[in-house]
Formats: sequence, C-alpha cells, structure tokens
Amino acid sequence: MKQLLFCFFIITSYCVHSQSVLFSENINGNWDLFSINLAKGEVINRVTKDSLKDFQSDYCSCKNKIVFDSYRDKNTRNIFTLDLKTNELIQLTELETRDGHPVWSPNCKNIAFQSSRNGNPDVYIMDSLGGNIEQLTFDNSFDGIPKWSPNGKFLAFNSNRTGSPNIFMLNNKTKEKIQITVDEKYNFVQDWVSSTKLLIIKDVSEKRQMQIVDIEDNTIKNLPTDFDVTYASYKNGNIVFTQKNKENIVQLYLMNLDNLKEKQLTNTKGEKRFPAFME
Repeated sequence: MKQLLFCFFIITSYCVHSQSVLFSENINGNWDLFSINLAKGEVINRVTKDSLKDFQSDYCSCKNKIVFDSYRDKNTRNIFTLDLKTNELIQLTELETRDGHPVWSPNCKNIAFQSSRNGNPDVYIMDSLGGNIEQLTFDNSFDGIPKWSPNGKFLAFNSNRTGSPNIFMLNNKTKEKIQITVDEKYNFVQDWVSSTKLLIIKDVSEKRQMQIVDIEDNTIKNLPTDFDVTYASYKNGNIVFTQKNKENIVQLYLMNLDNLKEKQLTNTKGEKRFPAFME
C-alpha cells in the first residue's frame, strides 16, 4: 500500500519551464531539493523542507510532478513523488532497503530506479504509482543509477560487473545488455543527449571531466571544465553540472554545447548534487 501524504510547506510558487533546474543542496548538514530559474539568475526556490535527507530528483512535465529519493521514512532511503501544483506527496516504496536514483520514463508512465531489495544494487522499473515492480539486472556486482533514452527504448546504467566502473545499455524490449565503455577508468553515465549519444563523466588526465559518447560511431567529444565534475544533466543544447569552485565548494554551473563556456549559477555555501532540468 502506498502512503499518501500532504506537504505542509509551500515555500514559494514558481513557473515551471525549460529554464528551471532542480538540484539537492546541503544546508547545515541536511539535504533538501531546490530549483533555480536560469533566466532570473540566482533566484533559488526551496522545493522540499524535511528534517531528513532529500536527494536525487527528476521532473515529469506531463504530470507536473517530481520523483525523488529521501530518508524521511524511518531514516531509510525510499522513493516519493511530489505534485508541484497541489503539494501532494506520495511514498512509492516502503522497504527497509536502499531505493534511490529514480528517473521518469519519457512518457512519465514508468519510473526506473536502483534498489538493494534483493541484497545487491540492481536496476528496477515500476509504474508511476509504485506498482508492477520489475527487476531488470541480476549481476552480483553494482548495477544502478539508470537513465532513460529519449525514445524510451533503452536504459543506460552504471555497473562494476567488469571489475571497474563502466557504462552499459539495456534494451527495454529484448532485455539485452550492451557494454558502452570498455576500460579501467572511472566511467559514470549522467544523461542522454540524443537517442544515440550519452553524456558521461570520465577520468581524463587525472580529472573527472564530461564527455559526449556517440554509441553508433564510437566518437567522443570532450567537454573541458576547470575542476572535477560530479553530476550533470542535459537539455536542449545545454548542460547543467556541479563542480567545485576556487573556494572548494561544489556549485552549480551551466555550459552551452555551441561555445563550451562555463557559467556559474550558484554562490551559496552548501554543497550541490544531482542537477536536473525542468520543462
């Protein structure tokens, strides 16, 4: 049975459009979700306010909802949805295991996520109400942090099944798994740029940098940044990402793929993680 909750916080109302970004920020030891309107600069809206941690989130435009993982239920990581119009909060998973890294399918009918409910991190999907849960990976190593392709045909995910962090792709129809990166360096999928291109983070010259990998012709485009990149998201020719600034604080940045120039978006003291574009 799913838990239906109601949020008793309405921090501020805001217009949801393609120039807004969701992210998680650590303020005084607690993580909550925030959004920033890129057109207005450093106008940051608080989306959640809970005494426990709210982490990775993803936005669904057709439902005007976010899905996110949180420790607010028994201090165990579970998955929730939040209606941004009504502030209705629904808990989708209730196990005392780690369920996290949820992402909407392109049509918002399903949610892919990572779970350790069977003793090992694997990739699962469920419907938008938390039902019809299906396990997709069964390896004894780490499989997780899934990302839907724009056409919904594939899920890219991270795995240690080769002995080092590499990226795999799962065909949602045939369940075939294809290895995308093949080396001993750190590889971490972040998003899809198109149905044939992945945005990843990789160890390059002793620094974690972004790359765009074309899975059809195996070409790679490097996206150089000043410091180590931790998380990134793509939308309409732009990448929003997190990296440390000169003060050694993880901030939010924006990069346009036409000119590859960085623009710092935030300047607050808390560490930022898990940026995601909103439509």
